[in-house]
Amino acid sequence: MGLYDFVRNVIIDTTTSISAQESVFTPKHMKRALCTGGRGFIGSHLVKRLEELGWDVLIMDLPHDVTQKTDWEIFLPQVDYVFHLAGHLDNYYQGGDKADFASYLDVNAKSVALMFEVIVEKQLPIKKIVVASSQSVYGEGNYKNGSPLEEKEHDLPQPISAYGASKVAMESMLFSLGKLFKIPVVALRYSIVLGTGQKFKDVDSGALRSFVEMARSGEVVTHEDGLQLRDFVNIDDVIEAHIVVATNSKADYEVFNVGAGKSIEVMELAKYVADKFWVGARAGGKKRFCTARHSLMNIDKLKSLGWEPKHTWREAVDEYIRGVVSSA
Repeated sequence: MGLYDFVRNVIIDTTTSISAQESVFTPKHMKRALCTGGRGFIGSHLVKRLEELGWDVLIMDLPHDVTQKTDWEIFLPQVDYVFHLAGHLDNYYQGGDKADFASYLDVNAKSVALMFEVIVEKQLPIKKIVVASSQSVYGEGNYKNGSPLEEKEHDLPQPISAYGASKVAMESMLFSLGKLFKIPVVALRYSIVLGTGQKFKDVDSGALRSFVEMARSGEVVTHEDGLQLRDFVNIDDVIEAHIVVATNSKADYEVFNVGAGKSIEVMELAKYVADKFWVGARAGGKKRFCTARHSLMNIDKLKSLGWEPKHTWREAVDEYIRGVVSSA
């Protein structure tokens, strides 16, 4: 560890005189970013990519808390950009246990309000804020003649879960305050993200881990009939989307779908995973609670900025499985 890294780590754990000390050790030409949830699935990939591109990145993750204003006050004075990826994920509450819908608003929406409170009170020169939203805002989406239509950014949000509703509230707070205080903001609505490092609880990426765990136990079983349509996007393409919107002024005050732009049946993913472990795959018939039957994402708006999906969901599956096998 060099002198700069040592001092920087000390500064992160200090609550006083942070911005003044940090400015001494950060080259003026270097972009400085805060990534909340930076140790999570998508966040860890984003931090790695930003650092590869020469950004100086601070991570706000446990034990720090995005629902605590004092924690925002530690990190925000040190940065120019914010990637707000921390969130409360959907547990698909179905009764029986203690309900906790308020946490969705606290973590996903209130955190945005607290972030802006610190920014405006301290008059911080934040250049742009990019937040993680979700396809869950669309709910069941729209149909024509019984067939699902692609979800487009201008579609009316119709969430069917507390998670989806909280993401709608988060976006509303983000754009209202961003426009009010003239701070460029962007919301990225992820489809289902696949890649290494994901966890079962990740609402926007849990299918792969679930299927791999089943395959290792002898059989992959899907919900319903397995014919549900889903857009599975490679984590590498998702990360590049963050870089594009953060560095392109045409993205300011806009929301973008981030997906592969192609949907497949869930059973196709299940069979692909099952074949890797030489086991079978079948439909289980069980309906998943608070989840849309079909989800198809239109990505033309993001592509208009020059972004294109360059990787496949199969590549993401293969990489994830290699990681699982090598660590077994």
